[in-house]
Amino acid sequence: MNRIACCVLFLAISATAAAQTSSSNQKTSRSVSTSPLCTHQNAIDTLQQQIASSKTFNNPVQRIDVLLRSADLLWPYERDKSLATFLEAFELAKQHFKENGDNDKQDSKFHRTSVPDQRYKVIAAFAKRAPNEAKKLSEQIMADETADSDNPQSNSREARRKTDEKLLTLAHSLASTDQANSIKFARASLSYPASLWLPLYLYELSKANKLAADQFYEEALQAYASAPMDEYLYLSSYPFGNSREVGEMPGWMIYKLPEGFFPNVRLQRLFVQHLLTRVQAALQAPIDAVSTNRFPDSAQMWMALSRLENPISQSLADLAPATTEAKDKLFALLSAPNQKQVTSTIEETNRPKLTFDEQVEAADKQTDVGRRDMQLTFAITGARDVPLDKVVAAIEKISDESVRQPLLSWLYFFRSQSLIAEKKLEEAHELAAKTTELDQRAYLYARIAEELLKESKDQTRVREILNELGEATSKAPKTIVTARALLALANFYTRIDANRGIEELAHAVKAINDLESPDFSVQYVTIKIEGKTFGSYSGFSTPGFDPQTVFSEVAKSDFDGSLIQAATLTDKVLRSLTTLAVIEPCLEVVPAIKPQKKKQ
Repeated sequence: MNRIACCVLFLAISATAAAQTSSSNQKTSRSVSTSPLCTHQNAIDTLQQQIASSKTFNNPVQRIDVLLRSADLLWPYERDKSLATFLEAFELAKQHFKENGDNDKQDSKFHRTSVPDQRYKVIAAFAKRAPNEAKKLSEQIMADETADSDNPQSNSREARRKTDEKLLTLAHSLASTDQANSIKFARASLSYPASLWLPLYLYELSKANKLAADQFYEEALQAYASAPMDEYLYLSSYPFGNSREVGEMPGWMIYKLPEGFFPNVRLQRLFVQHLLTRVQAALQAPIDAVSTNRFPDSAQMWMALSRLENPISQSLADLAPATTEAKDKLFALLSAPNQKQVTSTIEETNRPKLTFDEQVEAADKQTDVGRRDMQLTFAITGARDVPLDKVVAAIEKISDESVRQPLLSWLYFFRSQSLIAEKKLEEAHELAAKTTELDQRAYLYARIAEELLKESKDQTRVREILNELGEATSKAPKTIVTARALLALANFYTRIDANRGIEELAHAVKAINDLESPDFSVQYVTIKIEGKTFGSYSGFSTPGFDPQTVFSEVAKSDFDGSLIQAATLTDKVLRSLTTLAVIEPCLEVVPAIKPQKKKQ
């Protein structure tokens, strides 16, 4: 057993006592650069031990996480071993998918969470080290799906749509770092039904390379030239720089355009000309392509042309007459029910959005208490810039206390977050103190402390906030959010008091050990407000407040202490991942060259 492993085993026995040591005990902290345990060979040995120990994990997803992290760290030093580890993870992922398929997780009455396909998670990690080999793995998956085409489940439209999403998610993750391979994965997605992931990818790629994004758009336009309108119209947002499609799509979202994004008139012309060609074909042979959406293709075309009339008249004036003519002929082609449906849809789109006061007034007129509460809730959750006191007054109108109280805490939580972003830290602190969910309050205090550490040279206020954070976490329920706040507390104290930092890290470890199956893999927390007949969901990201990041930061000032605390984590996966985070810098430690003895 190597020296670092022996030390962890020995020190873990007394870890609890060591964790309780106060800063007054003058403990000597050894940083990464001064600890004799932090050597390249010890780090390599530890990596290989984590790979071996992962075989004892019952959960294949957790085992895959450790294998991927280990393989990535090993790559620069032991390429063959790393490659074998990546492939081992892929085989596990294939088996996991074979046994489980694509099953979303129902995590509340009205809310489902998509569960990642482990095969593509492996490919995404592998692609950052060996993109060509990773591409072969994705081709293997698609070949397997083609071979299994007789299986209705694997060849269903929904299964193919999910494959498109997985490929574009993978391409999205590489867009900023490896555009060539990103485009290869995106190109593979063009064989599958288009989805909202296509414009998402185009906008992401355009951040790094607008020309490449424009060129890929033309490829996509050709690929989906004859696709049903509920696929084809996913190509309508990018050339115009719109945040939504011009059709009524089966799935949609509001896209955030990259800073400085500019529309491409040439692509606009290509799209509109092709759309008009599709309209002419529909007029000559009015047989709709198969569509899963509630609108037939002819109705989708009419709504698209209606929404594009103004942009076309401004930048493509020569196409305006043909657009108007095509739109009129399409409308005549529609059945009376469809005419009524598309007209009301466009009118709804063009109708001025109700102000907050108007939404509240409309809700007040509802005689059904449940519907009134629902309308008030949706008005409140959309009231980003409405004065706080006015929103609080609207919350007080809600009859259902199980909705009213969480909604009030939700309001204070997100308004505090906005104030933190605006650097109004004292105002943010006031609202944070009103957040009734103690784990969320602790999270806000952590965010405020983080900003104070960046700005303030006076540590007095920083320590006051850290003390409040410590008090809030001590009273908070045992949740992932509380554990993240405690990890943040350890991280912050490390910057101003290394001994206190390791002490708080011990508290965080204890809190994590109290959780059943702690999962820090998703750095996003969903807040749910659910009534009897409706649900409203908002989320916030928690980047950096995870065990691996915090252990890595604390280890910079106290390597040995961080190693001890990693060993005391009862969850085997977290123990492996945090150990890897601690020893990562040691891989770069070059062994000292021993001076040769002079010959006598």
